[in-house]
Amino acid sequence: MTAACGSRPVVRAVCAVAVLVLLVALEGSRRPWARAGVGPPAGPKARPAKGKMLVSGHGLGDPNFAEAVVLLLAVDEDNGAMGVIVNQPTPIKLGAILPESKPLADRGDRVWRGGPVLPTSLLVLVRAKSPPAGAETVFEDVQMLTSRDAVRRSLAGHTPRDRLRAYAGHAGWGPGQLEAEIERGDWTLMPGDAAIVFSDAPEKVWPKLIERAEGQWTRRPALPGYHHSDSTAAAGSSARGRSSG
Repeated sequence: MTAACGSRPVVRAVCAVAVLVLLVALEGSRRPWARAGVGPPAGPKARPAKGKMLVSGHGLGDPNFAEAVVLLLAVDEDNGAMGVIVNQPTPIKLGAILPESKPLADRGDRVWRGGPVLPTSLLVLVRAKSPPAGAETVFEDVQMLTSRDAVRRSLAGHTPRDRLRAYAGHAGWGPGQLEAEIERGDWTLMPGDAAIVFSDAPEKVWPKLIERAEGQWTRRPALPGYHHSDSTAAAGSSARGRSSG
């Protein structure tokens, strides 16, 4: 390297910059999630927990969760887990679901498909530094409204559209079911990210995260004796839509 770069200060500086660029490029190739602009995936020993996200894999056989990103809202050893799909908006206006809410008349909030369980129920998330009355924190500044009155108060308080999400239905797993699906490779577990949950470009969310997830899986050893067959995926999908109770 010394002979190639020479002894002149300017030449040495150019060579140093070239080496730095090469190192950055190599590091980026080892960490595809860095290019996606989001944090690294959870490690292989990480467990599902409230506030974490699930990214569906290419091999997941359940069409309800094709290219889905799920935010986990509750995880319990005895009751299983529940969450909402955060990247599937619908054309339905929230005002059509809550016609009695006058503030919605002047808003264009959409309803988002939260999952196949109880599709006529409504679950609302907002971004707020502290949980308002009738809400509980999911992670960081993401709050889940737990009553219709809390939803009304949030709308009356003119919560901006980009800080409110209303989901029809949710996703549910029985005890131990989600853990088995993660181990099987159906999902990649990732840290919660409010910018992802409230993204204004939902069509880009899954492609961004699956790139990061695939980068993780290419470095993981194969699970002993595991072959992801269509019958295995079908068995998982038959139970995945159960309510968490």
